[in-house]
Amino acid sequence: MRRCSPLFYLVLILASRGVAEDLLADLRAEVAAVVASASVRCSESVKGDGGPMVRNCALKLNGESASYELSYKSFLPPNHARNRSELNDWASGLGMIQPSIHGWYSNGFVEVSLSNSKSVANTADWCGSARLVRESGKVVAGDFAWDLPTGQVVLRFFLLADRAELFLQVSARPTIPDSRIQVSFRCYPGGFQGPFDRVVHTALQQFANDGPKDVALRIDPQKEPWMLLADHYAGVTPRPMGPCSIAAAPEDIESASATIKRNYSILPTYALAPGKTSARFAIREFPPISWQSAKAEVAATSEEALAAAREALKLLPPLHE
Repeated sequence: MRRCSPLFYLVLILASRGVAEDLLADLRAEVAAVVASASVRCSESVKGDGGPMVRNCALKLNGESASYELSYKSFLPPNHARNRSELNDWASGLGMIQPSIHGWYSNGFVEVSLSNSKSVANTADWCGSARLVRESGKVVAGDFAWDLPTGQVVLRFFLLADRAELFLQVSARPTIPDSRIQVSFRCYPGGFQGPFDRVVHTALQQFANDGPKDVALRIDPQKEPWMLLADHYAGVTPRPMGPCSIAAAPEDIESASATIKRNYSILPTYALAPGKTSARFAIREFPPISWQSAKAEVAATSEEALAAAREALKLLPPLHE
């Protein structure tokens, strides 16, 4: 006859006393208590070469499935118009540095313009601020905000403890009539070390670079809500990170496009529909996996991710205070 282990008898004894049920309840509570964390840190200092004062901010979002860190830098007024040319390598200044400095650009991976036919302002050219929205819980968040001449713009980055996406809600309060909002991104999928073979994938299209020329792809946001930004180069050059992806809630977007600039950077751009003042995005930066694997994952999860983001926003305070 097969002998039972001492552990078996211990479980029987505990169960007879009701202890096993208590342990199981504690285990379930521990699993349910999975939380994320967030922090914001800002400082001001003189630019390293003796130039004007610079504001530096870092937003960290840590979850069970992913961690992201965003870095922001801008000259303080009245020198903020010099941001692109002297501080941020002609980018927006709001960059991604974790999970890596490869992929979504560390000197500026997202910017927003708020304009009409008579006036335009862009977050890249003005000095913004950062604030912590939710420090811990199943949803954590932080905001970057700008008071532009054309209105207030808030970028809320948030993370769900059990999901791998970085979520972004862009929101504006225009002070000009007939305003339009455009959200632009910048990515170098796989890093900066060539040779390169940049390609954009959507649900319906595969769009390759044209070598030294800039090429652009128009995207139907209703039928192609996600883009995978990849490098197909199959040589021996190691890639520190894999592809990047972005998905946009289609109800917010009127038109979308992606530009591959000289087989190097990829610039996804979204124009909000007239009268719309907010848009919701899900962003990924993959480890060094194949573009085929990344594409399959994005195709399978982007709709669910955007729905989860919509529900998570209900748990956070209003964007504009």
